[in-house]
Formats: sequence, structure tokens, C-alpha cells
Amino acid sequence: MRLRVLAVSVAMVLTATFGGVMAAPAHADNGSADLGSSSLFSPNSLFLWQSPGTRYIVVLGAKMGTLGQTPAILDQRLNVAAGLAKSHPFNRVIVSGGDTWWLPVSEAQFMNIGLIKRGIPIWQMVNESASQSTVQNAEFTVRMLKAMGANGAVIVTNGFHMPRAMKNFRDAAKTQKAHIEFRSAYA
Repeated sequence: MRLRVLAVSVAMVLTATFGGVMAAPAHADNGSADLGSSSLFSPNSLFLWQSPGTRYIVVLGAKMGTLGQTPAILDQRLNVAAGLAKSHPFNRVIVSGGDTWWLPVSEAQFMNIGLIKRGIPIWQMVNESASQSTVQNAEFTVRMLKAMGANGAVIVTNGFHMPRAMKNFRDAAKTQKAHIEFRSAYA
């Protein structure tokens, strides 16, 4: 624990000291940690920094358009998830979503592309691509979290969806006897 706190502290000091020396062009997004963010000390941010190896960012999918168009609500979720992932490069991101009707790829795979476009490296992502409902998002993701030794996750979804999603995740954790704390990040 002390080593982890020391590593995070050193990373923050180095970024604050040397981060502005070589600025990238304004339009470039190289996927680096956004340690200058004003949300760095938000409750969710502190929660994720406390234990990067056991705390995850979970993004819930949404039905894709007939030809694979990303719906606006999913864009909002991906923006929030990308912001968290950039600020917390040691926390993994679970993208959760399955069937896309007749398309040969899952919602999770579409979300991979969306996060890559936002500068998140593929190695930071984990796919849950079997779910077809919020209940299944929770059931399958909690199973994965438990298997990976997680003790916490920040759930990213829209405000109208959050109460149901949080209930589903807490119910799934209780059913599976998984001791996981869930936090909400509103898109």
C-alpha cells in the first residue's frame, strides 16, 4: 500500500514539474494521463487512486444504430469513461454490452473503438460482450470483477439509467457473494 501511494505521489509530482515542458499540439490526444484535471481529487477519482489494481471503471453499453451508428447517450458515456481512464491509467475499463442485432460485432467492441478514438489504449480495456440487458450487464460484469479480485468499480451510465443500474449491480454482487463497492459516474 505504501509503495502504491509513493508511486502515485511521484507520478503526480513529475507530471506537475515536467508536464508542461513539451506540450503537444492542441488537437493531439496521445492518451497520456490527464493529471492536471480539476476532477483529479473528486470522490470517484480518489476512490480509483486508492487501489488501481482492484478498482475498475465499468461503462454500460446502449443499442447501436442499425448501421452501427453510436447513439448520443453512448457517446456521453464514452466521454465520461475516457476522462476517468485518462486520469487513472492504471485502472482497467470494462466495456459491457452484447448483441447489436444483425451486426457481426458487439456493443463492447464498438465501445473499444470509441475509447481508442478518445485516446484510451486497448490494453486498458476488458470486454464483457455477452449481455443483452442491464441485469445481464450487472450479472456478467460482477462475475468478471469477482474473478479479477476487484473490490470496487465506478459505473458509468446516464442519469435516467443510473438508479436501475446501481440496483442491478448491487443485487448481482449480493447474489454472487462478491464484496465489491460500486460508485456512480453520471454521463
